[in-house]
Amino acid sequence: MVQSQCLSCHHIVKAKVHNCPMCNGGMQISQEDKPKQCPRCAITLKIAHYRNFELDKCNQCEGLWLEPDEFSVLTSEFDVYRDESSDPLYKRPALKKSENYLPCANCQKMMSRRNFKTLSGVLIDSCIHCGVWLDKGELASIRSFVASGGLDKAQDDKLIRQELKLDALDDRVSDLELMEKMLNKFNVKRIFFRGF
Repeated sequence: MVQSQCLSCHHIVKAKVHNCPMCNGGMQISQEDKPKQCPRCAITLKIAHYRNFELDKCNQCEGLWLEPDEFSVLTSEFDVYRDESSDPLYKRPALKKSENYLPCANCQKMMSRRNFKTLSGVLIDSCIHCGVWLDKGELASIRSFVASGGLDKAQDDKLIRQELKLDALDDRVSDLELMEKMLNKFNVKRIFFRGF
């Protein structure tokens, strides 16, 4: 289990946090050194080197376990664009069939599953505190998605969806304004008690 302790007030939080929720001081992260288990194969993960990182890898299914900081760096535009092996010609794969949720490799709680940036077609399993599980080839797919300008496309898609929501809200407000004008034009009590 991941724990963080405040360097100022010594408050302990059972999560990986950088600032203390009590005094906003710096936190020292302490982890138990128990081996991580593959969520699919239930075997101990081994260390694998990838772009100056030591990642946890399953030797059987070849899945990867990434801590949040590692995932953030390896899927950033800065790191992807510096890598000459990134493929900018990304083709979105079909979404996988639905399957059971996987346990976290670190804390064994069930992870959530989401489509990376909603457009990539890569379903990733993530634990809010511990990290991200990627099946074989998913890290390369995500990096290709980023290299092809996928983050910009995802941002554009998000803006379009927000604009559609604003338009729908504007329509509802217009309907309410019309209803208010109609209610104010006719005296509601007179209509209910006497008729027109």
